Amino acid sequence: MAMKLPPVKVRSAFDVRWLCHRFFAPICLEEKRRGEHLSLLRDHWSGREEEQRKIDLGERVSFDIALPIPARDRGFAETCEGVEFFWEIFKCRRCGRCCYTPGAGLVLEEGDIRRISGFLGSKKRLRSMCRKGEDGTWILKQPCPFYDRSDGCRIYEVRPLTCRLYPLHPPLRDMPFNLAVDSFCPAAREVAKKTLGWWAICEKHWAEIVKASQK
Repeated sequence: MAMKLPPVKVRSAFDVRWLCHRFFAPICLEEKRRGEHLSLLRDHWSGREEEQRKIDLGERVSFDIALPIPARDRGFAETCEGVEFFWEIFKCRRCGRCCYTPGAGLVLEEGDIRRISGFLGSKKRLRSMCRKGEDGTWILKQPCPFYDRSDGCRIYEVRPLTCRLYPLHPPLRDMPFNLAVDSFCPAAREVAKKTLGWWAICEKHWAEIVKASQK
């Protein structure tokens, strides 16, 4: 589908990606739903072994992976569809790796503290499971004290916002218009592998933007 772009001079890859995010986000999601990337894949995309090996490194070393799905943009509500689309294709394995693995801790929002304290019937009890950050925030100790290897999350209904959003992470600095996921999550790695071919659609739109800017 042809798009009429504004007379913006493209000076960098950032400009191209911003324009793509602004004008092609809803279109690219529909193209990916329809599997139109399959007709665009070339030989260097066919195996994708190298990209898949990089994704598999997340099993041992956690890093963020940019997905060919538009990130939420507060300025343009329509791109929230990217987040909704992600939850359609992401299937949590309930493996608990994000819960029982030792880490720096999880910052609790005010709403988290209210919900969990109410669920426990005691704010003091929740406080005993946290440490205080330098800025006064409550940081839930890791491994998560509410996770049980047999029963899973014991506060699932009132779990922290960060847990509800996981494995979504803030977008990468060099890919600010794409959703990012934590490679430590095996289900997130599965989505990353499944959507590798979708980058072909992104590349198609980037090329269209560059061509239009040269007219």
